[in-house]
Amino acid sequence: MRVEECFAVVFAYTLKDKFAALTGRPGIKCVCGRKGQGIWREQQRNGACTLKQISSYLVFLFFLATVSVQLSTLLFQQGVAWQLSGVHAEEDDFRRLSLSEQQLASLVAICRDSGMRPGELLAILRSDISKSARIPGKAVSDSGSQIRAETLGNSVDFLLKWKLRMLRYNSQGFERVSGYYSAILDDVACFPVDSDGIVYENSWMFERNYGGRRGHEGTDLMPPENLCGQYRIVSMTEGIVEKIGWLPLGGYRIGIRSPSGGYFYYAHLDSYSRSFRVGEYVSAGTVLGWMGDTGYGPEGTRGKFDVHLHFGIYIRTENAQELSVNPYWVLRFAQAICA
Repeated sequence: MRVEECFAVVFAYTLKDKFAALTGRPGIKCVCGRKGQGIWREQQRNGACTLKQISSYLVFLFFLATVSVQLSTLLFQQGVAWQLSGVHAEEDDFRRLSLSEQQLASLVAICRDSGMRPGELLAILRSDISKSARIPGKAVSDSGSQIRAETLGNSVDFLLKWKLRMLRYNSQGFERVSGYYSAILDDVACFPVDSDGIVYENSWMFERNYGGRRGHEGTDLMPPENLCGQYRIVSMTEGIVEKIGWLPLGGYRIGIRSPSGGYFYYAHLDSYSRSFRVGEYVSAGTVLGWMGDTGYGPEGTRGKFDVHLHFGIYIRTENAQELSVNPYWVLRFAQAICA
């Protein structure tokens, strides 16, 4: 017998002993010496059988590992989809609608590239998809609900696949949450002040005192000059005039209900551009009136504060007919898509 044959048999028996240790099956001892030469052929045959058993065992382990990976991926995808059932519009985190400059830039870019509605996109990104091993272009950050402003690459395809998974595993939750965001963002087509030099800040829930201590449920847009009747206010969306007239807090105001269900509120107007009627349809960009300083008292009260537009957004949920959400990032979104 050649030396390499001897080594092959010894190696086979070594593997067989390893297999026996794993399976509890007895191994075959290697017989060496002059008297053992007559059984080398039998041992070789046994060794070949043992190698086949080991190969089968390894194939089974590979199959088991593959199935385990696929099963864990499936369970992860289902878990992510079902997280949407825990999203509630009444929670502070949802109402703040917090984004960053980089996140806003990515939101605008993905919406433009994918054709997805902003509401659908936010519903997906609010889920914990960051743990997936296949995030092309790092479209989301480690917290899942954050959006990175990096090269998107194949992120559009990635997000579209996640949309299908959401619909497959939790269509009710996905449609509910995306419906909330759609009411806020989907119908936005233009910025509400037709003028340059408008400034505003994220003043969500800043303290206000008129009518009692309360939080500020909107964003104040300030003009370059403190002049009434100089700056045109336009409707950010198409929709139906739902409310119009005087409010002690908001002065002359108008509220537009958009097709996706959001209520867009424009307050402290100096005057209206014409006589609007409740139930009347307006298109996006329709001039509603002019910026003023009305409110904080009975009808006709003026001058209690600087000229500005108070802008608010409200949505309807299962538990609330009128729930305010932070409009600051919606205004930033409008500026970006209209640029």
